[in-house]
Amino acid sequence: MKLPRPLSHSSISLYNECPQKYKFKYVDKIPEKPKHFFSFGQSVHLALEYFYGPVLTPKAPKAPSLEDLLKHYREIWVKPGYRDERQEAEYFEEGRQILARFHDKHAKTFHVPFSVEYNFNFEYEGVPLTGKVDRIDKLPDGRLSILDYKTGKKLAAGRLDIDAQLTMYQFACESQLGAEVGELIFYHLPTLKEHRTVRRDKPLVKELTTRIVETAEGIIKDRFDPKPTENACRWCDYKPICPIYKDQYAGMPPVAAKAAGEPELAALVDKYGDAVAKVEAAKAEAEAAATALSAALKKKNYVRAFGERFEVSSVPVVKWEFADKPKVIEILKKAGVYEKILAPSAPLVNKLVEDKGTEANLRARLTEIGERVETTDLKLKGL
Repeated sequence: MKLPRPLSHSSISLYNECPQKYKFKYVDKIPEKPKHFFSFGQSVHLALEYFYGPVLTPKAPKAPSLEDLLKHYREIWVKPGYRDERQEAEYFEEGRQILARFHDKHAKTFHVPFSVEYNFNFEYEGVPLTGKVDRIDKLPDGRLSILDYKTGKKLAAGRLDIDAQLTMYQFACESQLGAEVGELIFYHLPTLKEHRTVRRDKPLVKELTTRIVETAEGIIKDRFDPKPTENACRWCDYKPICPIYKDQYAGMPPVAAKAAGEPELAALVDKYGDAVAKVEAAKAEAEAAATALSAALKKKNYVRAFGERFEVSSVPVVKWEFADKPKVIEILKKAGVYEKILAPSAPLVNKLVEDKGTEANLRARLTEIGERVETTDLKLKGL
């Protein structure tokens, strides 16, 4: 079989904890029950992403007011997984206090990070990898500082120096951003304490890359034997269908919400499913219509057309695609513009190549290894 999805730190950890659980979640696509601690962590992370929003417009960086931060926190609050309204209210208040203290500590000395919620997607020895880094700062010596927020009550002693998640982040950032990582940080939000350590040495990175390849091999070869342990199995949502425990649940098949006496819930489930199906169908129909419309406008050499209810304009779009990202980084560094670009992000490199003011030799080297792709965007408005 093929990998059902790119590997991440969490999916690698899940497979190594229990291959059968990985199969239930990612191959069979059986969802787990929502967990309140995941919802809480996601809510606080989204609020801190908003706090550093000026990273998108760094000309006049300024932190949002505490009022705006807490307003955003209320708006993006993730609700699923809480036991009841009382537990949800307790966690909401805890998050509000964390954000208030964070704002008080960092608003006055606000700085624009190198990157916020940095998404990485790349391959190692043919294995696709993905992940998201909470925050990346740039150190005075030009190296990177990787920061991961933690919302749990406490951090396990010794975890910082061996945590595989931070190792993955270092490996990904150095592979994709072309800069060395100088330090790794767990930022424990309940205490506002930064736990720092130096960059990972080669043995730990090698241990990670070996685990990546072995995990991918196990999945591709259908190795999904369960690994039962008392602690892991005690809270596992898949216990009723697990080969190890299914006999304990004989005669207790899962029941639909309607059969369980909750017809209102069943109706909402079906209503949601039907709506999602209609959206997907409409999206596919719109994409097909857009393709046909673009082709028709191009054939007639039109840039604008009218229907009875809508008007559409065709806007040319030029994109440059680069298969060899490390080569792009090398060229940008040699030209002395890497600090300006910060990273080989597609929009910035695209702008650099298309800019007639870019140094001719740099443009030539980039165009040599890239492919210019011309497309059109359709701008639609009602009449």
